[in-house]
Amino acid sequence: MEPNRRETLLTKLKILLGIPVTDTSKDVQLGFSFDFTIDGIKNYCNISDIPVQLENTTLLIAKDYYLNQFAEPATAGETELNVQSVKRGDVQFNFAAYAKKGVEGTAFIKSYAAQLNAFRKLRW
Repeated sequence: MEPNRRETLLTKLKILLGIPVTDTSKDVQLGFSFDFTIDGIKNYCNISDIPVQLENTTLLIAKDYYLNQFAEPATAGETELNVQSVKRGDVQFNFAAYAKKGVEGTAFIKSYAAQLNAFRKLRW
């Protein structure tokens, strides 16, 4: 992917996530999310470059991946309260912990299969 095209898409990704364009504190995480998405799409579709028609899908997948992996749970809306309790006689202890729920790895790519299958090439 050309550097100018990549920078333009990373800027769009920042805007989609509500991150100010001038904020560079999350650039490493955004870049990793974007590169992970690009590699996943290339592997899934068996293509060497991302076509222009897949740019929006690429941004949506990268956004989902970033929110799942790097965003704070309250920000991402992906929290779930895990509760465990122990009861001994009349005494009961309750433990609660927030856990990040979501999918790991390339499952993000597969959840967009409907959009990606049109660009998928057969492997021999």
